[in-house]
Amino acid sequence: MALRDVRLSPHLIGGSPARTALPLAVVGLLLLASVGFAVGLNTGISLWWIALALGIAVAAGIAGAGLVPTVGSLWLVGFWWFAFPPLVGYLTGNWTGAGRYSYPRMVGYGYQSARAELLGGIEIGVRLGLQFAVVVGLVGYAVGVIVSRLSTRTSGSK
Repeated sequence: MALRDVRLSPHLIGGSPARTALPLAVVGLLLLASVGFAVGLNTGISLWWIALALGIAVAAGIAGAGLVPTVGSLWLVGFWWFAFPPLVGYLTGNWTGAGRYSYPRMVGYGYQSARAELLGGIEIGVRLGLQFAVVVGLVGYAVGVIVSRLSTRTSGSK
């Protein structure tokens, strides 16, 4: 059964060019951020990632990329946010109890080893990364669709 046949809604699965371009763009962005983080630039854990993820979701809504690819792409961003810094700390041996190689958490505790920090980051990245992607993806995608509809309506009335 082809993907066209199961297509329930254009907003669920999205249009073909935007649906494939969105995850590729996000993977490219994460590769760029990974290289930057690994060489010591301040591309790691910050609130700018939340703003960036919201921007990605709004752009996906405007482009009609689909809600499923949007949430999947944002889950990659959320997972990277939690799991990549501890991975770099684990692989380089520059891990400390707190700092740039720890994943973000609400309580100020840390793990006692780089391996435990990495496993904690992966666990939290899977769980909270998905929640982050669903919430930010739904809100941002809805805003993008509304902006797209309003701009189409405005340009159509002229």
